[in-house]
Amino acid sequence: MIISTPVYPLNKPKCIGKVAVDSGVISVIDQSHIKVDKTGSINLPSYNLYTEINTEVGDGEYKIYECRDRQGGLRKIIIDIQ
Repeated sequence: MIISTPVYPLNKPKCIGKVAVDSGVISVIDQSHIKVDKTGSINLPSYNLYTEINTEVGDGEYKIYECRDRQGGLRKIIIDIQ
């Protein structure tokens, strides 16, 4: 027997904020895994709890959108780098 998760139509994307980029790279990370030592150096996890995305267009401020289904569940996060 195959059990599938229902797929709900998505509502129109809604702008929820912006991200500023100064290095041409956007990082997505679980903030609870960022460690700062006594000297102020930041240590990122060595396991797969973050990713880096090269914008290919350089620095800037990019809008972030969320897409929710009709029941209000978060389904997508979109960063518009155009």
